[in-house]
Amino acid sequence: MVVCNACEFKRLDTAKMKQDMENQQIKHVTSSQLSTFSSEKGEELAGVLQQQPVRALRNTTFVDSLAKASASRIVFVPTQDLSKPQTDTKTKEVFAAYQYSAEKHLPQETNIQQIGDGSEWLYTVPVVMTKEIEAALVNKSISNPVIQSVPQNDLLGLWAIYLSRKELIRQIDPKKLEKKNL
Repeated sequence: MVVCNACEFKRLDTAKMKQDMENQQIKHVTSSQLSTFSSEKGEELAGVLQQQPVRALRNTTFVDSLAKASASRIVFVPTQDLSKPQTDTKTKEVFAAYQYSAEKHLPQETNIQQIGDGSEWLYTVPVVMTKEIEAALVNKSISNPVIQSVPQNDLLGLWAIYLSRKELIRQIDPKKLEKKNL
């Protein structure tokens, strides 16, 4: 009598397997669809950061967990760091435009740019001095030394949200794109 045991009695994570199979599917996405989706994703993340500006500026854990949940990279860049050398020329141009707008007291708006070789999108969100942020600086609940007090409604810095092209494509649902006619 021969007994052969060929399989382990280990449970398979079927939900993870299903997600992996969906990630392997080929998706046909145009550049305009990707641009629109990256803009929507950036707006979504910016909304969370803007709803709780003091918490976002004070608590790096909050920002890190938001970045991890969205598979992105989120960095606060204070105005004094906007002129420091960046790795990508497009990033330098975007930061220079924000610096120029800040110097001329022009309105600051969000921006989306494809950077580098196209493997990443940069969504930038200006952070202006508000009464809430100013009070937090005075109360020292924001104790970040690079964040300096500036006049009301002046540019304090910006949130740079880096979105990976690969992750964006993975997150896109082609059926929803068809419904939106993108």
